[in-house]
Amino acid sequence: MCGWSFRAVCRHTLLQLLLLGSLGATVRAADPIEAERNIALGPVKFYADLSAAEQAATTESDGVGRAEFTLDRATVSLSWTVTFKNLTSPATASHVHGPQRVGTNAGVQIDLAPNGMGLPLKGSAVLTDAQLEYLLSGRMYVNVHTTKYPAGELRGQIQRVPPPQPLTN
Repeated sequence: MCGWSFRAVCRHTLLQLLLLGSLGATVRAADPIEAERNIALGPVKFYADLSAAEQAATTESDGVGRAEFTLDRATVSLSWTVTFKNLTSPATASHVHGPQRVGTNAGVQIDLAPNGMGLPLKGSAVLTDAQLEYLLSGRMYVNVHTTKYPAGELRGQIQRVPPPQPLTN
């Protein structure tokens, strides 16, 4: 099986089904050759625009931010860069939360600042099967917590960057 474990093939098959299934691609379950072809397509990009308006609780802040994510298809590793400005008080933490939709809260899935709150926040983590499913189904969000708003001052739902459209003549 091309040196792949069964679990790796299943994860890549899940990735294929969730990422390519909606685009009309034909995917055969547990096919490592098809998985390798799709890995060659490159990473998948995601983003979250952060604002106080996205918070579930009333939050008054002029703060804004952006989180950009890259999902490596081969390793199922998610890397990120998070920036923000104009917070009401010092930032204390930043996380990916889920699974949840807009307007409601969920538990922490990934710590975006394990080494402190110096900007920009950068890091990476290998996703679990559940986290991968939450990410690909749009059920994760970024939250920036502050001294004034410990439950979160800025929030943004993570969305997939649309794949580029082919050029037409």
